[in-house]
Amino acid sequence: MIVSRFNQRWIFAEVLEMRSSFTICLLVCGGIGGGRAQESAPPRKPVTISYTVRTGEQLQAPHVSTYRLFEYSQQRGRWILPDFGDYDFGQGGERLLFAGAGAEFHPVKRATLTQIVYFSQAVGPGSRDARYLWVWPVMDIDITPRLSAETVVYPSIPLNRAAEAGIDVDRAKMEYAVRRKLTAGAGYSGSICGGSTWKNKPFLTTTVTTRAGSFEFWLQKMPGGGQIQVRYQLVRSQR
Repeated sequence: MIVSRFNQRWIFAEVLEMRSSFTICLLVCGGIGGGRAQESAPPRKPVTISYTVRTGEQLQAPHVSTYRLFEYSQQRGRWILPDFGDYDFGQGGERLLFAGAGAEFHPVKRATLTQIVYFSQAVGPGSRDARYLWVWPVMDIDITPRLSAETVVYPSIPLNRAAEAGIDVDRAKMEYAVRRKLTAGAGYSGSICGGSTWKNKPFLTTTVTTRAGSFEFWLQKMPGGGQIQVRYQLVRSQR
């Protein structure tokens, strides 16, 4: 009887020891596996969110609005998606709704090419539901630490009979950093659409960068007069 109880206690002790060893092994293996899983998991890329608001006003009387624009975009790494907005021609009539996606490239050390393709839909009484495809390349070049250039030239490709083919130089400008948060420069804008003649729109520009975003001001010569533009952009990063 004594031997039998001794054997039972010995067996019970062995079982407890085996259970302890097995538990420790699981904890160690789990810790190593979890650590490897954490190491192998790629870090989440930050999301850059951009809000763009632009407006223009005719300099000569009656000083009417020439256009209004709102745009929202997100960028993860090099990929830009979504990117959408609303372009209003300023008279409360025709407007363009657009949406697209694209990517950012660095062909050389001091240059950045942002290529976006937009689908746009005209809406309003005189729009005739015209549809376009915009191939929108933005080339930024840092010529020197203070001198930079930016060019945006894009075609409007018609997608139905109501749309007309066109070419736009949205901007081709050079800016000099007078101070760390103040730049000044000059540029050129122009366009042609359908059977119209080419329209030249040169401008002077000044950009002020603040914590609340960047404010760019254009003083622009237009066919038959001039206009002033205010271009605002707010960029925020989040994970």
